[in-house]
Amino acid sequence: MLVFWNPIRDHKMSISFTHRDGEYDAMQLHSVERPGNLRIILEDNHFSYLFEYEESQLFPFDEVYAVVRTPEHMRTGLMEGYFEILEEEGITDKFWPFFKVKHSLLLTWTRNAVDIHMPKEKKPNHHVYITVDEVIEVIADRDPKVTIQKIDK
Repeated sequence: MLVFWNPIRDHKMSISFTHRDGEYDAMQLHSVERPGNLRIILEDNHFSYLFEYEESQLFPFDEVYAVVRTPEHMRTGLMEGYFEILEEEGITDKFWPFFKVKHSLLLTWTRNAVDIHMPKEKKPNHHVYITVDEVIEVIADRDPKVTIQKIDK
């Protein structure tokens, strides 16, 4: 079940549900990188969003347990309730790409797959990033650090 997540509190999203002349109004995946820290870079028409999951120096594999990229049209089941969640948050005319998942099947699967690294006392999060083409899902112990930069056109 999706839950609204706002990792960019002091920033207003500029992506609307309506088409703008001359602009492709969508959140797009720029890259997913994993040389140490996990870095997810998303872009809209005006901004670049860097989500960085910092790697622990002591236990480098114990904070990001899974990263899954799936074509957006294949995750419709995950998207159930999307518009209702946005309406509850007062977002009726904008696209919103950031969510967490409650009662996550991916988290359950990950916990079983990496059992020695994720003991029961750990309470990792299931983060979801929705773009025009893909859904990126991350199972991690903590929220990412977010850096937003204006794109010069």
